[in-house]
Amino acid sequence: MKINSASHFSTNDKIFSFLHPVVKKGAKILDFGAGKGHMAQRIGEQAKQVNLKPSELIFPCEVEPDCFLYDEVECTSINLDSKIPFEDNYFDAVYAIEVLEHTSRPYDFTVEAFRVLKPGGVLIISVPNMIHILSRFSLFFSGFASMFPPPSKKQKNAGRISGHIMPLSFPYFHYGISKAGFRDIIIISDRYKKSCLFWYILLYPVIKLSSLFYSRKLKKYDSEVWEENIALVYEMNSIKILCSRSIILKSLKPT
Repeated sequence: MKINSASHFSTNDKIFSFLHPVVKKGAKILDFGAGKGHMAQRIGEQAKQVNLKPSELIFPCEVEPDCFLYDEVECTSINLDSKIPFEDNYFDAVYAIEVLEHTSRPYDFTVEAFRVLKPGGVLIISVPNMIHILSRFSLFFSGFASMFPPPSKKQKNAGRISGHIMPLSFPYFHYGISKAGFRDIIIISDRYKKSCLFWYILLYPVIKLSSLFYSRKLKKYDSEVWEENIALVYEMNSIKILCSRSIILKSLKPT
């Protein structure tokens, strides 16, 4: 039985392409917030194609493990505190697909991911892009960003869009990842939204001028912070940030 995913297929395909090279003998991969098990199943099926046991490769964990459907591996129960119940330097890859927006402690997760990864291990996360150009319009006119409607306190809604309780944008996830110790952080688009591309092209001169003016303002106000974040300042108005549905951040634990 093929397990469906709550995430967009383009997001899953991109992340699977990064995990595919890790599927080899002796490797261990952590699926944090595994959901029903769509990605765990994809990795498990890939493992079987190269004569590996899925249970020796993929280690899913989930707040509600009873919802996990891929029966070839065991799903470990976790709490809402972002703690990862495995020993230090254990995994070759850790990924979290559309999970951190549901958690109250995403920065604790990045610290935990750094701890359990082996040196040279890869961290991959994807989150809704709350600052694409249409989301900025929505935030301005309604007060709510795209994919971040009024939150629900009801447990039954925790996994739904109304369970998106952590509206962090790209620079703040970048901060959490780099602060935890990760390096070589790259941002990947899952796909460009056509409606965003229209506005990006239409407003291109205004967008570029806005980036320039903000950079000058920040440099004048605090040159040290400007120097530390200049790349992020310009990335905020890049086509990836302004037009992507979700963003994927890939980083490495230094060797």
